[in-house]
Parts: sequence; C-alpha cells; structure tokens
Amino acid sequence: TEHLVDEALAFIGDAAAAVLDVGTGSGAIACTIAARTNARVDATDISIAALEVATTNALRLEVTDRCRFHHGDLAEPVKHASFDLVLANLPYIPTRDVPERPNPIAFEPRVALDGGADGLVYYRRLLADLSAMLNARALVLLEAAPPTIGGLSELARSSLQGFAISVHRDYAGLDRYVRAGRPEN
Repeated sequence: TEHLVDEALAFIGDAAAAVLDVGTGSGAIACTIAARTNARVDATDISIAALEVATTNALRLEVTDRCRFHHGDLAEPVKHASFDLVLANLPYIPTRDVPERPNPIAFEPRVALDGGADGLVYYRRLLADLSAMLNARALVLLEAAPPTIGGLSELARSSLQGFAISVHRDYAGLDRYVRAGRPEN
C-alpha cells in the first residue's frame, strides 16, 4: 500500500485533483491523500463499521473538509462523479485461501478479505463501470496479492481501453499493484 500511496501522491502533486478510494476500510489511503495534497477525496465502503473508523481517522487528521465518506457498494455511491485518480484495495484473497484462526489475518472481517472464487470478483464489478467515471488524464491504482495480480492486470487491460497497464512491486519485491494510466501519464 505504501508504494501505491506514494505513486498517488506523486501523480496528484499540487493539483486540486478529484480522487476516489474504493473500499476505503479504515480510511488510511483516503486520509493520507487528503492530508498530504490539495485533493478532494471521496471514499466508499460497504461496511458502516469501517466508515465509522475512517471518519474518526479523518477527524483526528483534520481532513474532513476534503475527505468525504460514502456508504455503499464499490463506486455506486459516487457513480455520477468523475475522477482524476481512482485507488482500490478491495478483497482479493480467493475464497479457498482465506486464512483461518489463529492466523492474524483471519481476525479481519471476512468481507474485507474474501475476493470470491478467483479473488477478483469485486475488481471485475468495479472495472465494468469505471471508465465512465474517469477524467481524460485519469490514473487507476489497484492493489492485490501476487497470486491474483496477473489476473487483475489482464482484467484492467480488457476493461480500460487506451490505458497503459503495468504491474508494480512492494518493498519485498512482490508484484503488488496494477497501474493503469493514459500513455502520457
């Protein structure tokens, strides 16, 4: 996530960009971007409990004037808006691989982990409608795990026509996120 956020911050620079964080969870990505840029950030999540945590974090970081949270499925709550940057860290673990306790990851809510049979069910749904929400020079950053990153890359390639698609690594050298940008970005 750190590299994804660093790339987002570099892309935004000093611009008053419109940013969408899909599946915000605790709001870490949304709040960081709002705190470190002039961007206006919309963030969505299906979990009311997660949005309460995100709102608390935005209050603590004093970014509520530029960071708005919306309850709903994927980008549905903001489907009529357009964005310069879209980030998503959606559930990407295939159902069969969701860990069981005592694995520490298993203490996360299952809705935050289970990405369906191939780990891409939510990304597939998001990407089906996303291009209509993107401004001309938009950038899309999608986080996943090494076992699902190839499928996510292919999904982005087929869904975002005219975008250059690349896969980027995390600090451990593992393929971690897909970058989809216009060739000039």
